[in-house]
Amino acid sequence: MPLELVDHRADAAVKQSWTPFPSSEDYEHPDWWSSASGAVGDPWFVQVLENGTEVARVQFDDPGGISPHYARVPTVGGERLEIQHIEVAAAARRRKVATRVVRALVNRHPDRRLFAYSGDADGFWGFLGWEPFYDSRPGPAGRTLFIQPNPEGLRKCAARLRPRQL
Repeated sequence: MPLELVDHRADAAVKQSWTPFPSSEDYEHPDWWSSASGAVGDPWFVQVLENGTEVARVQFDDPGGISPHYARVPTVGGERLEIQHIEVAAAARRRKVATRVVRALVNRHPDRRLFAYSGDADGFWGFLGWEPFYDSRPGPAGRTLFIQPNPEGLRKCAARLRPRQL
């Protein structure tokens, strides 16, 4: 089933009072989508629908920032776009929805280079073929940074994810 991506945007001036999504028990982490107050700049959220039913929510940080504390990170200029958060509805899990969402976002933004800091989903981002980078500071490590492959890497990644898997 194809996914429909619906943008929810607001000006930074109203982000303190703007709620990008209605309350829902289908999601475990309402702290990031119930309010746009933590958004950097103009809030940008994406509602993901499958057959008219919401299956995921995404928050972008445009353009997002890459910490200088991560070692050997390639130069990613103004084309960068950070996936700040992504969450799949409980009822839609175990159906490769997150994989399909990320692929849809990549296809939707061909002129951008997406990246994400992983809290506990390193295996997911690695499966997609995104390259990991690690915080080089001493002490507790920061979250792993994953960057969408360059165009050559994207072709290899697409070959791994056959159309029937998307």
